[in-house]
Amino acid sequence: MQFDCISSSCVYNGPVMDDSQTLGLLAASGLRPTKSREAVLGALLASGKPLSHPELASRLETLDRVTIFRSLKTLRASGLLHSVRGLDGLLRFVVNPSRNSRCPGSHPHFLCLSCGTMTCLETQELPKIEVPVGAEVRGKQFLVYGQCASCAKAGAEARAPRNRGAKNKAKKGNEL
Repeated sequence: MQFDCISSSCVYNGPVMDDSQTLGLLAASGLRPTKSREAVLGALLASGKPLSHPELASRLETLDRVTIFRSLKTLRASGLLHSVRGLDGLLRFVVNPSRNSRCPGSHPHFLCLSCGTMTCLETQELPKIEVPVGAEVRGKQFLVYGQCASCAKAGAEARAPRNRGAKNKAKKGNEL
């Protein structure tokens, strides 16, 4: 698999995987290959960013929503995927960038509010939280959100005054 890791964030940036590569990932995870698992895994890899169940359903129109849900559940349980809940309440799923790292959720994620890109901040750990004696922790999540560098740059360029010199000349001319 080919991932671009910038500032400790990994996003899949490789070619769309062929059937043999997807089958290899399923086999390495001990999963029986099915057409739906292959399709879901392939769509997530091709997207380059985490996708929600509705986003996957719109890309995989030949599969019904329940089949996609079951595939996501199985792939996540195997460690091939991890999920992060966005501000809208939807889980977004992403393929783990490393076969050795099962992404136990011990790091924060960054969500761009403009383009929806979510990235793992793997070199940063979540703070340790002490829970009451006898409590069982079933999950943890830390989501940082804002605008990614690309969207922030695009927004700054859109807000930048255009032809500032012409505006200043027009103001000076109107001061009389």
